[in-house]
Amino acid sequence: MSILALHGFSGLGSDFAPFAKLSELDSWHCPNLPGHGAEPKLDCSPEATGELIDRERGNRSILLGYSMGARAALLHAHRYPKAWDLLILISPNPGIEEESERAERRAVDEKLAAKIEAEGVAAFIEFWQGTAMIRSQQNICQDWRITMDAARHEHSAEGLAASLRQFGQGHFPNLWHDLDKLTMPVLLITGAEDVKYTRIAKRMLDRLPKALGETLRDCGHMPHLEMPETCAGVFRDFLKAHGLPKR
Repeated sequence: MSILALHGFSGLGSDFAPFAKLSELDSWHCPNLPGHGAEPKLDCSPEATGELIDRERGNRSILLGYSMGARAALLHAHRYPKAWDLLILISPNPGIEEESERAERRAVDEKLAAKIEAEGVAAFIEFWQGTAMIRSQQNICQDWRITMDAARHEHSAEGLAASLRQFGQGHFPNLWHDLDKLTMPVLLITGAEDVKYTRIAKRMLDRLPKALGETLRDCGHMPHLEMPETCAGVFRDFLKAHGLPKR
């Protein structure tokens, strides 16, 4: 049994490596999403992101996404609901509902994209890690955090800027009204200290036909690495509840 895992903005597929070791699932495939990595694909549109997921899917039947990757996972599962047996979303957001707020977010992301292009990746990473949502990642195991932080400097300013401009939340479609189409079992995981995304996940639970929500104490936006043992336990219990893994 194999899983396709999609990372968050400014992350890489390799971010999942420590968590994957705790999952008791044999095979993980964790590609870099458009705009990310040393040689990024610069078409970061929802269509291109969906095409990448199609190419990387193979015979995998479990789709996991974290933050931006959760948006990508939601979009693919919405378009191809029969493609996945299980959907696992960590710190998800199905979109911004009001067009005025979407326009405001596009303006914010454009300003951030221009900042990355003007100041470079290193300056952006330092800024990004100091933001309220990302700051809790300081609680990640030091060895993991050092490896993850080093990998982030592989990004190009052009790639990260393209991701913001094409796949930022202001450009992502509003999927709130279509959540009932996701009839596969869905697991939502958030950190209790990430109040915004925990609130979003609770709203999603009311609209998803077969969803389970878990909010983990003492962690923020990245619970699978901030509280990996606890999060892995939730992950394993969800798989076992659905008869997995089958070896």
